[in-house]
Amino acid sequence: MSLRVRLILLLAALALFSTVIVNWLSGDSQRQTTGQGHFPDYYMENFSTLTMEPDGSPKNKLYADYMAHYADDDTIELTRPKLEVYKEEKPPMIITADKGWVTSNNKVILLTGQVDLTQDNHEGVRELEVNTTEVRVLLDQDYAETDQHATIKGVRTIVNTDGLRAYFKQNRIELLNNVHGKIEPKKSG
Repeated sequence: MSLRVRLILLLAALALFSTVIVNWLSGDSQRQTTGQGHFPDYYMENFSTLTMEPDGSPKNKLYADYMAHYADDDTIELTRPKLEVYKEEKPPMIITADKGWVTSNNKVILLTGQVDLTQDNHEGVRELEVNTTEVRVLLDQDYAETDQHATIKGVRTIVNTDGLRAYFKQNRIELLNNVHGKIEPKKSG
């Protein structure tokens, strides 16, 4: 074999080798930039967490059948979440949903699917029930809102609205659009 043929074969082998190395390295860097993907780094079943007020009294408690934490965006997904919001002198307000998602800073909980908010009095009688979907809860502000249709049932009232804002500490609900209601008269005797 002549020197010229050997040199061409050597250069072709080096070109092939360098192409393989470059492809392998670029694939590796691409894997590094995309990170781990959106996969849970840990999960818990029958999860619960309690947040306290500065004075040590409970502020809210969050339960879920299943909780998964995602390291890529530091968010949490919840299955069948239940949020108890504690109030002075009253039983807790209970918010349940089919699914939930918590932001990375733990300031917002997005509840999806069927979302129900209930408030009972001390005797266990239901004073308030709200049925809706897609609720955003801002825990630090004791506030929740939805742009979706909601049905609100009180002791003697039924109200339908498109969108609402709920201020937990103030016991106030602001109705936004297309509000229609029915008030039952007090029962005499």
